Amino acid sequence: MSRRIRDVDAPPRWAHWVLGPLAVLWMIPVVMVIGISLLPTSNPSTTGLGLVPEEPTLRNYVTIFETNPIGRHLLNSLLVSVPSIVLVLLLGSMTAFALARLRVPFKGVVFVGLILALVLPMAGVVTAMFKILQRLGLYDNLFGLVLAYTALGLPFAVIMIRTTYLAIPDETYEAALVDGSSTWTIFWRIYFPLGKAAAAVVVVWQLMMSWNDFLLPLVAIGDNDLKPLTLVPLAYRGIYLSQPGALFAVLVLISVPIVVVYLSVQRYLVNGLAGSVK
Repeated sequence: MSRRIRDVDAPPRWAHWVLGPLAVLWMIPVVMVIGISLLPTSNPSTTGLGLVPEEPTLRNYVTIFETNPIGRHLLNSLLVSVPSIVLVLLLGSMTAFALARLRVPFKGVVFVGLILALVLPMAGVVTAMFKILQRLGLYDNLFGLVLAYTALGLPFAVIMIRTTYLAIPDETYEAALVDGSSTWTIFWRIYFPLGKAAAAVVVVWQLMMSWNDFLLPLVAIGDNDLKPLTLVPLAYRGIYLSQPGALFAVLVLISVPIVVVYLSVQRYLVNGLAGSVK
């Protein structure tokens, strides 16, 4: 019986032959970006199918910190991404709990509205976001970006976490009520900890959206000192035109936090995605 279950759960053999080459193809651009970021200007020769520099150096990474205020732009990205992740996680969890377990009027309408908001592309809402931030006096303001990314990330967070909360047996909620626990206590002591797998998915999703986004900061931030890290190649394009290695070093620097966070929450991420499929 256990052997049969193991055979069913294991991926088919052909999947390795298909996914393996696809993974290699996907990694080629990543290796190229890292290789160019290590390419010295004095000897721009490469080897290994043009992917690896002959004399790799970290000088490009030193250059971007010496020639530009990269630390300030990195801080701007953190000041936007971290608060938006916290807000989306807390507000999304509370909203998901209300839609999953409490009596909320027009639950179905609210859920359909969340799905419609989720399918809207960033390019379709960036103009409206710009107008709203301008009228609120939040143009050229990092707090405006925090609010915008929070609003854009909530639909996905609510849908993902609500799916996890619905999988928790009703008896758990009812038993906590019988024991005299308040609604807030049930949410904070039971549901929120049990939803950590879905929370990991939300954290990675929100980080990718707020950290990697280029379009919204481009139209909402005009002051160079307030621009996040993703706008550095555009803000200082005159410098990087003659230094492709430094430009690609910035691109690698942009990608590092997402990779670190993904590796940190990987096991929760897999469980959260599996739970959402179920």
